[in-house]
Amino acid sequence: MIYKAILGNKYIINDFIEKVELRLEHNIVLPATIYKYDRNTVIVDTPLLYKVGQPVSIGGYPEGGKGFRMLELSITDFPVLENSYISEVVYDSTDIWYLKPSIESILNDTYTEKIPKPKQELMVIKNSYKGENKNDN
Repeated sequence: MIYKAILGNKYIINDFIEKVELRLEHNIVLPATIYKYDRNTVIVDTPLLYKVGQPVSIGGYPEGGKGFRMLELSITDFPVLENSYISEVVYDSTDIWYLKPSIESILNDTYTEKIPKPKQELMVIKNSYKGENKNDN
């Protein structure tokens, strides 16, 4: 699954200099890779399933003015900042009919619509030889 998450618009998220972790309630580390999309939005690539509207919270520290060094994104029902939530499912890995887009295409806005998987057809070849010898009497 690939999600977009809005981060409350209080801070300007600085470029990531190290891995940003996905956590549950700021405690348990969850499997995911997180990418900065813009100053207030991240892309989350994870095998976990969440609904649009799921609240999130950021962990890290302020860095001069409105800048924020983000160290974690936490799935929580008690976000610190209002308007911090999963805003969109960019790619649904449970939908078997579409290919997973590259993260680069999401980050540079060239991924604009779902990419259907190529259709494959099954070809059946009939064998007319039955293993019988017609000359045997």
